[in-house]
Amino acid sequence: MNEATKAPKISFYDYIVVGGGAAGIPLATTLSENYSVLLLERGGSPYDNPDVTHAANFGNYFFDSSPTSPAELFMSEDGVGNARPRVLGGGTSINAGLYTRDCDKFHKEAKLTDEKLVNASYEFVENVMVFEPDVGEWQSAWKDSLVDAGLTPDNGFTYDYLPGTKVAGITVDKQGQRHTPAD
Repeated sequence: MNEATKAPKISFYDYIVVGGGAAGIPLATTLSENYSVLLLERGGSPYDNPDVTHAANFGNYFFDSSPTSPAELFMSEDGVGNARPRVLGGGTSINAGLYTRDCDKFHKEAKLTDEKLVNASYEFVENVMVFEPDVGEWQSAWKDSLVDAGLTPDNGFTYDYLPGTKVAGITVDKQGQRHTPAD
């Protein structure tokens, strides 16, 4: 990773990918197997910011309006305060860390017809940055209340997008470390 101000004045690349988030990083990685690639990200590294890397600090950056914050605070057109990422890893660096696979309807609409490739992509992500959470008393009570209210079936733990209630994956490991596509 280099600051753009320190880059050579003239450079040549086969591809330039703008945005180092959940789409940009995998695209740049795949392209770089056979081509020269420049990945541009307007934010910094997630690794030197404990508010990003440590789950216990989740949300601190929503109160940080400095230029080095991994989140850029903004007001939507309808007046709702929000934040967008400006850090390598994109939204996965500032979101709550919930992970689930897409539904079959999305695959059809997106014309993702190679089911073997789609599943291999999910499995790659799940091996690199997704974990089964420890379900505490509060989370267990919340899940049980949904089932009691009729939101069934109870699917247990699964990454699959299913009707009913489930425990999904998270992008935080057992030590409280957040993982993103930057990994």
